[in-house]
Amino acid sequence: MFVASFAPMTAVFRFISAALAILSVACAVGQVVQGGLSWPGAAGSKLVLKSTRGTQHVAIDSTVADDRGSFRFGQRTHARGFYQLAINDSDAVDIILDPAEREVELSFTGQPLQYNIRVVRSEENKRLWEYKLVSKEAQAIQASVFARKRELRPEETAKILALDSIAARAFRLKEEHLAAVIAQAPGSFFAKVVQADRGVEAAAQGNPQAVLDVFDFSDSELMRSSVYDKAVLTFLRNIHASSEDQFIAASDSLLHYASSDPDCRAYMLDHLIELFSTYGPDLALQHLIDTQVRSEDGLRNVDPRLHAKVREILRMGVGRTAPDILLPTPKGGVRLSELVAGHRATALFFYSSTCDHCHQEMGPLKEVRAAFADRGFEVIGIALDADSAEFKACISERGLPWPCYSEFKGWGAEAVKSFQVRATPWFYLLDDRLRILAKPHDALALGAWLQEHLR
Repeated sequence: MFVASFAPMTAVFRFISAALAILSVACAVGQVVQGGLSWPGAAGSKLVLKSTRGTQHVAIDSTVADDRGSFRFGQRTHARGFYQLAINDSDAVDIILDPAEREVELSFTGQPLQYNIRVVRSEENKRLWEYKLVSKEAQAIQASVFARKRELRPEETAKILALDSIAARAFRLKEEHLAAVIAQAPGSFFAKVVQADRGVEAAAQGNPQAVLDVFDFSDSELMRSSVYDKAVLTFLRNIHASSEDQFIAASDSLLHYASSDPDCRAYMLDHLIELFSTYGPDLALQHLIDTQVRSEDGLRNVDPRLHAKVREILRMGVGRTAPDILLPTPKGGVRLSELVAGHRATALFFYSSTCDHCHQEMGPLKEVRAAFADRGFEVIGIALDADSAEFKACISERGLPWPCYSEFKGWGAEAVKSFQVRATPWFYLLDDRLRILAKPHDALALGAWLQEHLR
């Protein structure tokens, strides 16, 4: 009986094994990106495939066209989203890769690639490049109209109105074509990105919640498109910030909204670091690095392109030892280590005597100093001044009770470089051995830290 029942079961197992083998082969097939270059000298050209993260493009594969100009990348499964195909790493075109499309075949008849592309196989890319062609034609018409209008006199009203009508019609035809493309394939990646972009555009006049209502920052597919960066910028603009603190809170919120997808969160951190390091505010950048990177170990979560920039900021991170700079005095100079030695905590207050924001911090800072002086707290003022008269006048007129120093070199001072001061006012809190305890963004935050830690 055992043998009789074993034979059918063996056949079943063989069937299951064969099915699994077929499924395994199917899963291993991956996507094929291939095509041809058909212009003189194209043979031997290097082609690079780049993945897209927002507006960043990172090389992930490469191949070389054969002597007939044919090229083919290795088979692999790519996540759904935008990519770039580049010749010699400089002349690039956008393409869409989707695991649902096993083959993407493109033909190029010249350079630049974007003006000489033909999509042989791939419905996603046909939609993309049909729209790009219509969009370019509409832009060309509008540019021609603009140039023609500049030649007209203001009183030539009829001609101006006629040209405006031509430009409006070109725009309308472009939008109608886009609507038709989306209607044909509403579930396509192209349609998804267009709809997300429209949502972000509509949210631009609202508040941050208006962006969240139409855009998912944890959607890794949207992260593989430039609309992701657009949504981040719209969110930040919609906070209508009146202080740098609001950017700090906004960056924390954006990281939270992206956190359910590891790739989205990683890109969000990279993008915010790059955004704030380029455009500011500096306090938001400092906050991100202090809270999200913290140490050299944390660099593994940051894009390698940003490592040098982040390392420099980490050099002055909480827990590090501050540089023992020489502060000038009428009799020569005094080391910072000498000034902090007798205090449990010392706040370095970097300011300018003509800075209104610095003046606003001086009153609250006096109150903090008075409240915690008996607990071993002191303040040292370091003025980024170029004029000694302004320096002395500010101390006198504002009644600054703490010792103040200045090299009278403005932003060229050694203290600025050593402490990476990027704006005024700027604070550091040090212990009696120059260890950085905190980097509060204002006197209020300084007071809160002292209240919690200086007992």
